[in-house]
Amino acid sequence: VLLNGIFEKCRFLDLVRHFVLFEVDGSKITKKMAAYHQYHAVNAAVDATVKAISPEGDRRVGVVWHTQGAGKSLTMVFYAGKIVLHPAMENPTLVLLTDRNDLDQQLFDNFSLAQDLLRQEPEQAESREHLRGLLKVASGGIIFTTIQKFLSEKGGRLPPLSDRRNIVVIADEAHRSQYDFIDGLARNMRDTLPNASFIGFTGTPIEKADRSTPAVFGDYISIYDIQQAVIDGATVRIFYEGRLAKIELKENEKPHIDP
Repeated sequence: VLLNGIFEKCRFLDLVRHFVLFEVDGSKITKKMAAYHQYHAVNAAVDATVKAISPEGDRRVGVVWHTQGAGKSLTMVFYAGKIVLHPAMENPTLVLLTDRNDLDQQLFDNFSLAQDLLRQEPEQAESREHLRGLLKVASGGIIFTTIQKFLSEKGGRLPPLSDRRNIVVIADEAHRSQYDFIDGLARNMRDTLPNASFIGFTGTPIEKADRSTPAVFGDYISIYDIQQAVIDGATVRIFYEGRLAKIELKENEKPHIDP
């Protein structure tokens, strides 16, 4: 596997150029290379993105379903670093989307440590006005924002800020906050970026009648579920033992619980 896989000439050069980064933990600097599931997911996602932004594409790149603990954030960094260099993308703008401030900050910090790989400095939208200014830039850029910044101040529909097709929205925890296309934040975001393409990263996709992650983002690009992660030693097994708690209440206390 090592000789015929990693050291195949084209693959090895691809790994060295696009799949190596450094992480800082206190005073310790760690050099990391993508695991096999990250490598294959990123290359498949890049191909799917180029197809999605084409005139024949439907702007749904797809879903990367990688279980928790599988390095999803780093996979997103590798994907961003490779897609910004693809000639078919013509200097794209990437919008990293979350639905919580803490996730936005965590993801921004991860990307900020990989500026050499990304070939640029990411920017974090501090307000709705700042976000609009960043999205009006004619090309390029890696922008971090929460979906709440697409809230309309007056309750109406938001005007388009850019009609470029080489804008890619990368949604972290894509199973959340992405289903209200009638009058919610998801619709506002698509009104603002009418020709953008969308890719979702999640460890727990949803497939229900009224909420479906693949319906919003497209087919699964890569699946690395918990079973495979356990086999690879990337995460530990989960054991669950259901129990019923025996509770005894005095008669005079029962009305206070169930009036």
